[in-house]
Amino acid sequence: MHRKIIGLHRFINKGDALQVGKKQKRNRAELYSLLLLAGGKSSRMGEDKAGLFLNGESFLSCQIKKAEKLGIREVYVSGHNVGECVFRNEKIKSSIHIQVISDIYRERGPLGGLHACMKTMDTPYCLVLPVDVPQLPVKMLEDLLLVHEDRLDAVDIEDFRHFGYERAGGNAGKPLLAVHGERTEPLMGIYPTCMADCIGEQIQKASAPVFRILDAWGYDTCRISVEEWQIQNINTPEDYRELLTHMEKRNER
Repeated sequence: MHRKIIGLHRFINKGDALQVGKKQKRNRAELYSLLLLAGGKSSRMGEDKAGLFLNGESFLSCQIKKAEKLGIREVYVSGHNVGECVFRNEKIKSSIHIQVISDIYRERGPLGGLHACMKTMDTPYCLVLPVDVPQLPVKMLEDLLLVHEDRLDAVDIEDFRHFGYERAGGNAGKPLLAVHGERTEPLMGIYPTCMADCIGEQIQKASAPVFRILDAWGYDTCRISVEEWQIQNINTPEDYRELLTHMEKRNER
């Protein structure tokens, strides 16, 4: 899922992240959770994508382990069929707290997962990722978090935990979405968890496009620099084969 870039939303260049690149990670465990969308039907793949393997680890495990590297301790996995895949993996450190959350409103697509997980979270923000991009570089996510943290500098440190709950709280109250090339990625970004009720109202009776919520709420974008294959969703067996080929060539270097 993606959208061509339009000129109505504020852009934040990756250069902003470089200015704060040496900043110490500031209480990320209190500010951010990781929200993994793993509840899709995987119909084009023909099997559960969360359980596919890359470099000896499941897609789900690859994504969860990014939380530890980013200083995030709370992980919420949207998807009722992924519990066994999570908890049988002994490589995931015990310092990561994982919850598998079922949708409150079923058959509502990714918004159903966003809504249910956000309703459970204690942190004011969440880093949203789909499970089917295990090759996404941690550095890209680090840059995204640094840009978001830089926006929070305008807020008094005592207000950090509460700031995300104020819709009128300026840029820090808006989602920050990754942009690559001509695409804005609605499911790769940082969301304020206070959007849960707004999402719930929208999907209570029927599913809705993610951008319907984003356009109504407002969002910012952060341009990232990655190779195309590193940000491609792995939806089909062909995509999976191509990913394995890329990784094999990369490991041979």
